[in-house]
Amino acid sequence: ARIAVLPPDAAKSERRAYWEEILGGALDMCMGLGDAAATEVAVPMLTMRLIANCYKGGPGSAGAAGILVDKILDCAEKCAASSNKNVRLSVATAILNTSSYLHASSTTTFPPSVAMRVVDVVGTIAGCGKYETEAMVRSLVALGTVLLLPGGCGSEVKKLAKERSIGSMVQRVAGGHGEMAGAVSKEIMSILSS
Repeated sequence: ARIAVLPPDAAKSERRAYWEEILGGALDMCMGLGDAAATEVAVPMLTMRLIANCYKGGPGSAGAAGILVDKILDCAEKCAASSNKNVRLSVATAILNTSSYLHASSTTTFPPSVAMRVVDVVGTIAGCGKYETEAMVRSLVALGTVLLLPGGCGSEVKKLAKERSIGSMVQRVAGGHGEMAGAVSKEIMSILSS
């Protein structure tokens, strides 16, 4: 299913209900692992890759992911501290694509609480101390993306992120993840100070 979502015809808007069922089933299976979601590999990795691809696939699969965004963020939170680097990269990609969808969505306005859930998942990612550079950069870009959400939502997320001292977390994790993470961190700090 994670590859089947990519052809344009497979994810056209008329097929949204189909993708809601597929994605919902994968999320249920992943969430059904409970605490084992952080130690299992196959189901969490394939679920996170399916999520990432749903946002890229087309209006049907992206719409399904948009409807299931709360469940997606719950699942990403459960899988974020995975002991497997491929799962961690998949989580980071799913969070990045989720934040990009929130930013690009012109038909649906998401409440700040949804965007703050992205911030929370990035906090879990940063806090676990397991993420490799590429996955950390994707996570930081996801954070920066929700800080720049249009309208009042972005302003509210930025305010809450400042209250939670997200800037110090960003600087701490970026320091150990190379030049690109440092550049993204600098941009996030600029957003937070504006």
